[in-house]
Amino acid sequence: MVICPVCGKEYANSSSLLKHVKLKSKYDPMHMAFWLEFQKYISTPKEDWAMLTKTDLFREFLREKGLL
Repeated sequence: MVICPVCGKEYANSSSLLKHVKLKSKYDPMHMAFWLEFQKYISTPKEDWAMLTKTDLFREFLREKGLL
């Protein structure tokens, strides 16, 4: 289970959480801020990211923030 750091809802996996945050960011300012933080995180790629999917990058982002 993964918990949304913005609203506290539980999701089965980080892929579901990624979809939730992306969708909610369209109309909720708090989710938008979190989404923009993730976008900023992936805008400066690291060398070991070449083979990672967006979900993998989101998982790494959550780990670095201490949310996983």
